[in-house]
Amino acid sequence: MNKSQMLQDMILNEICSGRWKPGDPIPSRNQLCRKYRCSRNTVERAVAALKSRGCLVSNQGGSTRVAAQTLRRSPQGLSELFIVSGTMHEHSERSIRELFFPDLESGYNVHPIRESDLLRHIDKISQPGSAVIWAMPAISSLWFMAYLERANVPQLLINRSYLHYNFAGTDTLLSIRNGLQWLRKIAGRDCSVVSGCADLAMPYLSERLIAFYEAAAALDMIPHSERILVKPIHDLPAQVSEIGNRIFNGEHLPRGIVVLDSRLTVPLVTVGHMYGKTPGRDYFLLTYDFHPELCKYDGIGMLRQQNEKLYLESQRWLREGYAEKRSVFRSSIPAELIIARS
Repeated sequence: MNKSQMLQDMILNEICSGRWKPGDPIPSRNQLCRKYRCSRNTVERAVAALKSRGCLVSNQGGSTRVAAQTLRRSPQGLSELFIVSGTMHEHSERSIRELFFPDLESGYNVHPIRESDLLRHIDKISQPGSAVIWAMPAISSLWFMAYLERANVPQLLINRSYLHYNFAGTDTLLSIRNGLQWLRKIAGRDCSVVSGCADLAMPYLSERLIAFYEAAAALDMIPHSERILVKPIHDLPAQVSEIGNRIFNGEHLPRGIVVLDSRLTVPLVTVGHMYGKTPGRDYFLLTYDFHPELCKYDGIGMLRQQNEKLYLESQRWLREGYAEKRSVFRSSIPAELIIARS
């Protein structure tokens, strides 16, 4: 982002925060130079750009003022939809459009954008008439969301819940509760929980862990401390081997195993085979997310997130006017419990 664009963002922040109200004159060009420590040319370019966007107005020979309808849009003003994703590289642009808007009216122009390319498109996305749908965005994109919010761009997050932003996501607590009810019925109260720790790449793990403890407490399934195997994952093969040794080579194998970090599931089952332990016979396993290669085993329950339904919630967000009216949108859909059968 160049200096002019950064200054536009800072001026918009003054307006959106209410410090500069509609109709108020903005500081002089020289005052802006001193306040933001930038050149006169940078100020002129930023002010001209905000005038073209309708955020600022000025009369010939008069001061520049905040527009009376700054950053307001007409109810039918949305026409450009940007789908931003960092996890859908395997899909073509056409297939991404069809996933989210298979029956969308032709009045909307849908533009898939890679999350890594967002900076190159930020000016186009922040124009009046735009809306953004984030498909499982990284937490590092929060500053982009804040920028677009200040530009009054409607935004919907898919399967991520950050701050106050609108979202359509998996109901984690209900999903885990349903899975634990199945596990308790066939394995009893005895269980172990396995997971990595939440970090910037996988912030959702904290939500899963909290939901697990809440649901396990309600079902009287809280594992003993030695069976809570939650730690940062830095060396996946070595740490899965260590976890597997603690679980499968111990004196008492837990009847139920809950895996909340999908990276660990298949390797853990593989390590179990090395110790002669088979799911469905020696233990039962509940895992978050779906692993087709595990369908050949008995005794494995998989929580498959219903992403297709979540994508289609984008249509409801638009159809029912949440985006244009700035109404709060919250949609939670439980994962589907898939029981593996050999």
